[in-house]
Amino acid sequence: MTAATGFKRLGIALLTVVLASFALLGVVSWLIPVDSVKQAARAEIRNVTGLDLVLRGDAEVSLFPTGSIKFADVKLGENAKPLLVADELTARLRFFPLLTGRIEIADVSLVRPHIDVTFGKQGDSNWAPLINTLAGAIGPKAGRSANAGSFNEIRITEGTIALHDVSRGIKETFSNVELALAWPSISQSFAATGHLTWHGEQLDTTLTLTNFAAALAGDRSGLKLRVSGTSFKCAFEGTWSTRPTLKIEGTLAADTSSLRDTLFWAGVKPLTDGGFGRFALKAKASVSSGNIALSSANVELDGNT
Repeated sequence: MTAATGFKRLGIALLTVVLASFALLGVVSWLIPVDSVKQAARAEIRNVTGLDLVLRGDAEVSLFPTGSIKFADVKLGENAKPLLVADELTARLRFFPLLTGRIEIADVSLVRPHIDVTFGKQGDSNWAPLINTLAGAIGPKAGRSANAGSFNEIRITEGTIALHDVSRGIKETFSNVELALAWPSISQSFAATGHLTWHGEQLDTTLTLTNFAAALAGDRSGLKLRVSGTSFKCAFEGTWSTRPTLKIEGTLAADTSSLRDTLFWAGVKPLTDGGFGRFALKAKASVSSGNIALSSANVELDGNT
């Protein structure tokens, strides 16, 4: 048998396997009740995230040629002031478990979500109860079953984040939020990568927590944050904790081609009419009880621009 004949037979065999798989998937799609798919998807989302999403709209299930389920009108939180409202939640289903009739989610996407983050006069957040729920769901004492779901990515598309600090009178809106969240269903770490728009400028953003469960519980966790725009970039690497009070320590690095333009963009008026050109900073930074301190700072400022 020649090599060409061998490759031809291998190709035919692979094609046969693929066609047989799709045929089996087509049969499975007729055998699995749609309501069972909806219930299984809801249960796995609740099991992995610990969050009880309210799926108010219609659901659309597609099992052939690829498996997915779409829920319309998704809400998280109380009826009066929901923490999150999304036009659509799409869960993509794993291919091979679906062949055996099992529903396993590969990843989840939230389409056009509006996320509300509010801090009260005492510094308390409207997300505090949900954070406690998350800590209980993914912590070491969560007691998950061995066959618990394991999807580890949540994507946010065309999102909006509304930030309101009542005590400081701050209201900010981040639009065009496109983020991929690496959910720690297997490892301890959590990462968010993508971009968002603030004050008309797109910012590329990366956030990493080395121990997500510890961070949610208020204990010490490694923290890495990088934000970059067209004319500036900022990076922090260190640790943070919130128990008994907020404490952040690490190395801060930032630079911009024009400090004046960056301050104006951020909504801060410079103290003088001149100067504030190129700026670079590298320092040890710490935040504790609302106080910010910099040490071992290396600052470069061009005041002639």
